[in-house]
Amino acid sequence: MLRESIKEYVKEFDTTNCFGVSLTLKQRVDYKSINNDISSQNLKHFLNVLNKKCFGNSFKRFNKRLRVLPVLEKSSTGRYHYHLTLQNPFPDNPYKFERMINHTWFDTNYGHRHIHVHKSVNEGWNDYITKLNTGDEVDWINFNP
Repeated sequence: MLRESIKEYVKEFDTTNCFGVSLTLKQRVDYKSINNDISSQNLKHFLNVLNKKCFGNSFKRFNKRLRVLPVLEKSSTGRYHYHLTLQNPFPDNPYKFERMINHTWFDTNYGHRHIHVHKSVNEGWNDYITKLNTGDEVDWINFNP
């Protein structure tokens, strides 16, 4: 019931000028293993830096932020990763934003080298990322419609 409600809710998430982004996390840093809370904190840092790069001072002064639908998953092998629907603020230059995503993710503490960016997505991507198998969850803390 909850899964169906979430899927219905995210159908309203506008995918216009959005990327589908898959971000893999390092499983351990400085003897500290990854978990849901650390994953969410790492994504929050990533999004804060990315928003600052995209919007400058308007990010803090006027709360200007990228639209993002983040879903945290744990693979069958136990590797944490995110699937995001992420607004592209540079629709005329998608490669610029892709480079920003890559550089910003690699600079986070838990950012792993495996990143995949789909430069054009639709509601089908949102349906895919919200399949919500056991252990998967929407990261509501970092959600921004």
